[in-house]
Amino acid sequence: MKPYSKVGSSRGQTSVEYLVLLAIVIVLAAVGVGVLSGYIKLGSASTYTQKGAVYWKSADIGIADYQVYQTSSSRNSTIVFQNNREYIINLDWLSTDGGATPYGIGKTMLPGATIHWEGQLPFNCTSGSTYSYAITVQYDNIEHGLLDKRFTGLEKLTGACSN
Repeated sequence: MKPYSKVGSSRGQTSVEYLVLLAIVIVLAAVGVGVLSGYIKLGSASTYTQKGAVYWKSADIGIADYQVYQTSSSRNSTIVFQNNREYIINLDWLSTDGGATPYGIGKTMLPGATIHWEGQLPFNCTSGSTYSYAITVQYDNIEHGLLDKRFTGLEKLTGACSN
């Protein structure tokens, strides 16, 4: 009787099967993480503050920097606006409630220019507390004569109150 012999080699079959199973597990894990990340908020409050700050620096009517601080005077907010449009604009007002309560600005800005605005916004600000507001800005396109255009940011302006 002749010993049994195979025509090919089966040494690589185990390795290939292992790699295929490993690939399937990795794909299933990636799909699971993708599905779960849609339902679970990942990150901390500082992550959302940074995300909002990055968004607002590049928005059409940008906010280059901002600070809300605890004070008893008529000014508790400092905002540095930046014109990221390619034409001259006049900032009429800003609002934290979609325009129902406007806070006057009345400044003209060249493309790329910044202005420093101080005013009293409706932030109940105690040192260390946080805030998060949707910002709406009304502006005029001076070069093309288009008045009362509104810009509402996709991200909220968030942060912590300062002393």
